[in-house]
Amino acid sequence: MENDQQGRVGAALRGGGDESVRLFVELRQRQKGAFSRTQALEHGITDKVLQRRCRVRQLQRVHHGVYVDFTGPLPWETRMWAAWLACGPEAALTGKTALRYYGLEGDWDDNDPIHLAVPHARRLDRRGKIRVTRWRELDARLHPTRKPPTVRLEVALLTTASRERETARQAAMLLDACRQRRTTPQRLLAELESLGQLAGRDVIRQILLDTVDGVQSFLEQCYLRRVERAHGLPAADRQVRAVTAADSTTVDHSGTAESTTTPPARPSKRVVYRDVEYSPYGVIVELDGRLGHSDALSRWRDMSRDNAAATSGKLTLRFGYQLVSHPCETAAQVVTALRHRGWTGAPRLCSPTCALGEDPVRIRGGKYPHSGATSSPPEARNLPG
Repeated sequence: MENDQQGRVGAALRGGGDESVRLFVELRQRQKGAFSRTQALEHGITDKVLQRRCRVRQLQRVHHGVYVDFTGPLPWETRMWAAWLACGPEAALTGKTALRYYGLEGDWDDNDPIHLAVPHARRLDRRGKIRVTRWRELDARLHPTRKPPTVRLEVALLTTASRERETARQAAMLLDACRQRRTTPQRLLAELESLGQLAGRDVIRQILLDTVDGVQSFLEQCYLRRVERAHGLPAADRQVRAVTAADSTTVDHSGTAESTTTPPARPSKRVVYRDVEYSPYGVIVELDGRLGHSDALSRWRDMSRDNAAATSGKLTLRFGYQLVSHPCETAAQVVTALRHRGWTGAPRLCSPTCALGEDPVRIRGGKYPHSGATSSPPEARNLPG
């Protein structure tokens, strides 16, 4: 009898045998090599046979009652299936595990913990690199067809973003998913309404509302309030219309387009909008929070726009969502650029720990002791213009 059992397992591992064995092979293939003790028993494989196969290193046990049909390191998907099997059929993938399983691009690490959700009434002991959270109304949050069970993409995104401490990271996570066309701001907003107890939901709602309109309004609002006004910078113009040469042309100082190759019948021009411009000083601030800034075409357009500004004698500073978490450092860089271009105003500290206070010359203006020059910090002397 034992030899018969050994033969069945051998056939199962090789992919041959009767119908029950064939179904067991297909099950393990779907589960990336992982299977549970219960599944093995259902297909006629006893505990004794499983133990023997583990001893001879044809199987390995990764959790209590969970095995894989090979030895050596486990690929991420095998770890994911094994973790779900260890926590039972009521569990569901959530958090970063769900986002990766949905195929979102990200800085994933194969050694990260597997995140699972279970019904609130259930309690589980801590198990290796498995992170379990208890959810109320879990069934209502699940994708209807995903195997293993997985919370909907929007639920996984919102709950994961809510755990980020920095607004910049929350925004980046939500925007990346939209940029990858995995969801939309409207769908995220609709799902947000069902998550009444979500931490930080007001901030997330504001990010999504601004994203509907292109998301630059969120960054512009942060820049206006937390950088410009909070630090006493001069008032800037916003969404400044400018006409630049198209990609195959350059702009001369008179503002006309002049072809670098064969002159076209009519000058080729393109209308662009500067996010923030300190016109008297020739300083432009571009806020790169809009969808699409991460793709190659948008980066090329951004560079072309910056280059066009540079050829007309203007200096462009570019910021992303780091200004939300580090407004004082952003203000310090803008002040340095404005000082270099002739601004003699007096910025102010927004708090006792403001980064502007690290360089008192930025606050009061005046002379740098080594040179006798006014306003311009030594590190800016080689800037163009």
